[in-house]
Amino acid sequence: MDDNRIVAPDKDEIDRRMKCFRFFPLEGTRGMGDRFLQPWLYGHVYASGSRRRGELKRASKELKRFFNQRNLVPILEDAGEYRDELLESQLMDSAATYLALCRDDDGFGRKLFGLIRMKPDEREDKIIADVYTGMIPILMKLADLPERVAMIQALDHACRAQYPQRWKDMESLIDSMKDQASRSLFPPFESQQQGESECSPEQ
Repeated sequence: MDDNRIVAPDKDEIDRRMKCFRFFPLEGTRGMGDRFLQPWLYGHVYASGSRRRGELKRASKELKRFFNQRNLVPILEDAGEYRDELLESQLMDSAATYLALCRDDDGFGRKLFGLIRMKPDEREDKIIADVYTGMIPILMKLADLPERVAMIQALDHACRAQYPQRWKDMESLIDSMKDQASRSLFPPFESQQQGESECSPEQ
């Protein structure tokens, strides 16, 4: 008799395969590259462009090509019910890495054709604006991209974690979004603030 029981995926093995896909040695250095930085780089590039219909189509095509890579798809398929959690965890982690690189990279934090280095508060302004007025609005327009909500929430989560002192500014940018459907993708800041205060040591 055939055994039709569904075999649960080995999460440790799936995680190992994802790690092998995601990270790779950089030639000529001891460092490791991160393939999951690609979606964020695409988002930054297309958010900096004209944002016309043709640009949006190209952005969607590039992102779909990334998520449909032949070495990535089997890992996600074999993850079964763990698939969404696995993908979201990679997006969360890589979004945090991307924003940290933006914060720490001298090349990103320059103005006037790269001649003048930005002050820390200017760099914060640029990164937050890139996230909430550039990359996230682009992703919201890519209705045919299945991963867009996970990407939006990963960027938002990473930005809040990197700049908790700027939550009010982020909240204002989210509140300025035109439709309720867009704003509903973001968790309220009040719940985060309450959670942090409850975990804070007593004075």
